[in-house]
Amino acid sequence: MCLYEKRLFRFIFLFFIVLSIAFISPVSCGWNQTITDIDVTYEVSSDGKSVHVLRQVAFENKDKDTRFWRGYYSSFNYYVPQNAKNIYAYEKISGDVLSWDQMSGGYHTFNLNKKIWYGDTYVFYIEYDLPCNSNTAVFSIVESGNRTRVILRTPQSYEIDIERKDYHILEHGGITELVFPRGAIWKNPCQVTCVNHTDMQEIKDVAHLNERDVGITVRFWEGEDAWGKRVLHTTMQSLQILENVTGFSYPAHYNVTIVQASAEDTQGYGGYNQGNKGIYLLHTSSDAILIHELAHYWTRECRFSHIWMDEGHADLYTYLVLAQTNPDIAKKRKDRSLEAYERLERKYDISLSTWNTADNFNSTNGEEILFGYSKAFAVIYLVYEDLGSDTMKNGWQRLSEFGRNVDEQYFIQVMEEISGKDIGYIEEYL
Repeated sequence: MCLYEKRLFRFIFLFFIVLSIAFISPVSCGWNQTITDIDVTYEVSSDGKSVHVLRQVAFENKDKDTRFWRGYYSSFNYYVPQNAKNIYAYEKISGDVLSWDQMSGGYHTFNLNKKIWYGDTYVFYIEYDLPCNSNTAVFSIVESGNRTRVILRTPQSYEIDIERKDYHILEHGGITELVFPRGAIWKNPCQVTCVNHTDMQEIKDVAHLNERDVGITVRFWEGEDAWGKRVLHTTMQSLQILENVTGFSYPAHYNVTIVQASAEDTQGYGGYNQGNKGIYLLHTSSDAILIHELAHYWTRECRFSHIWMDEGHADLYTYLVLAQTNPDIAKKRKDRSLEAYERLERKYDISLSTWNTADNFNSTNGEEILFGYSKAFAVIYLVYEDLGSDTMKNGWQRLSEFGRNVDEQYFIQVMEEISGKDIGYIEEYL
């Protein structure tokens, strides 16, 4: 081979090496290609105005596809809640600020300002704030994998309700810390509710109903005025509609009191109707939960001897009220309940005749309780669709006048006598 040919061969060889390097695209980072350790702190501020999140991300590029200078990492994808404010990413040592791009589904792409080759390590920080009310903070811990250490930090005066229990508690300097050590597996969002119990305030009004005026009192924690006004408005509006959809007047002989409450007060449920003692309403509950609890003033007048009839009717009344005030929410709530029944039917073999609600609602029994409620609603809704509104109203009026407990057979008998239809088919659900 002549000298010219050797030089040409060497040039072509070097050219293709340079070309192969120049056109390698950076490898996008992910959990499976790197060793990633995360330390995150969720801190409820002492003034109750925000939840500050500080996340340290430390990862090592162990992706074999990036060996021998074939590629590198230059960005990192991570989930940030869509309601997060004041998002800030940076390197602590250099002080460099990282830019970021928002993606769909709440994920953000953080640009790392450098190329992380195979074997390199990199540490950066993400900070942001989550909004909360002055005395209540409700948010979700959203993490992934088993290499994350989570600390929840709140003032000791706050009551904390959290779905997961695999933490240990530290208390110091007026601060309570719930520590989830590295190694705990994070798959699903974990809801956190923090409540600062302060002095109660109250607002009042009078609902002018068919047979009498009913006083309405809403009690709430200081600073929760917007919550109180919303609850008062929903109560005033719903009581009047409940009289129309049930066909008989507000049956109780006492006024209505609604108290803003924590999960401990409501035993984990969204609301808890205690008759003349009032309704304890979880401060995060929707209008639908409030309407459901108000509906129990009517269901209890019928003296249903089985829980499924009491809860099934309360959910039906809730649907009928929402159908007039917020049809979209009504349809979604109905569809969600019927879908839950169909989805969980094979998993839980529950007889409605023996079904009872648990003393406390929590993460271990929540799905089974949800199935009981959804099955009860499905049966009552089936009868309502079959017999129609006017027939059901007549039946409820007779049941309310019966004067003693109404069992399943008497319920079927009354509805069949009024409608002239056979509804014995519901017995297969019982």
